[in-house]
Amino acid sequence: MPHGHKRIRALNRSTVLNTIITHGPIARVKLARITGLNQSTVSKITSELIDEGAIYEASRDDSNALGRKPVNLRVSPGYRIYGAIDITPRHTSLSVCDLSGAVLSSQQVDTFPGDPAGFFNTCASSLAAMIKEFQQPLAGVSVIIPAVLNSITGMIFWNKPLGWENVNCRELVEPYFDCPVFIENDAKAGAVAELWFAHEVRGLSDFVYVLACEGVGSGIVIHGKLFNGAHFLDGKFYSGIVEINGDFEEPSRDTVWEDKASFEGIADRYCQLTGQTRAADFGRQAIEIIDLAVEGNSEARKALREAAKWLGAGMANINNGLDPERIVLAGHMVKAWKLVYPELLAQLRSRAPHPMEHLPDLIVPCSLENPTFSGARALVLQHMLGQYGDGTQPVAKANKSKNK
Repeated sequence: MPHGHKRIRALNRSTVLNTIITHGPIARVKLARITGLNQSTVSKITSELIDEGAIYEASRDDSNALGRKPVNLRVSPGYRIYGAIDITPRHTSLSVCDLSGAVLSSQQVDTFPGDPAGFFNTCASSLAAMIKEFQQPLAGVSVIIPAVLNSITGMIFWNKPLGWENVNCRELVEPYFDCPVFIENDAKAGAVAELWFAHEVRGLSDFVYVLACEGVGSGIVIHGKLFNGAHFLDGKFYSGIVEINGDFEEPSRDTVWEDKASFEGIADRYCQLTGQTRAADFGRQAIEIIDLAVEGNSEARKALREAAKWLGAGMANINNGLDPERIVLAGHMVKAWKLVYPELLAQLRSRAPHPMEHLPDLIVPCSLENPTFSGARALVLQHMLGQYGDGTQPVAKANKSKNK
């Protein structure tokens, strides 16, 4: 078979399997419509995938009341599994999942600061033990980290709250697994999840994903691909260019945009208004404040709106500098979307270089229930299916993985 035909065939196989994984259960007719392939090509590819054990005929589609009902296709539960280490400043989730994202086994551990080697060894050894309970081939392990890092080398440059600096996560985690290990910043992982699973960016090629939690980070997508830049900086739009009513912060590692726009800013402002003391776990405290704001607490609403102003000022810089088709906000703040959206929009409008009619539709809330967890799955899928590159990488071999 000529090389060009092999590339097209590999791309078509990847496209079909990707669509079954992300849209299944799905009938062949709908599969052809979504992929743009003709039905004979879809039929041939799906027959091959069934013979290989990658997919199976699950049920008949009951959406049509009349006529013979088409058969739905699903990815086989035993085809592949993957592991996920999803780290937040408070706790870390360890999960074993099938390719549909269903959790087969899970465990939660505390995220402890100051000892990165001990922490990553604990997480990796625990996850490896969980994976050993399953017979399915291991497609990969994703490690999602709230830190500035190089996703290729695995080097964590710094995380101030956890006290991690110049830590090579890849060297600590990889020895436990005989499979690809994917290491990514939490906001960038969320952006990859948006590319694969979120309806709000479907059909778009340029957007920015903003994750507001204990900190604020962003994942930038240009021409349908995650943009890492020349040195893997974390997509923060630092505070030296964010100013409200003459108040601004000096741009440094210790005082950044997120100090006022994130959970820290929400907790600080609420405590100023109420006379309370900021909790050591200000992230949990901020979540409670956001919930209070939704319930109507006036001080909580003021604190949240002020944080949203700072967040909106940074988003205005993103809009003015990158001109994306969409800015997606993720994090607990979206629970109070009706409160934060007007503040975000007001900042974008006041800072726009000229009137922009599209601004009301520019900012949208993330629809994914757990974006970083979904990002762990997306990182594995993009490696397997080659959709994140030239689209021609064949499906990974089914050799059984070993855990050390």
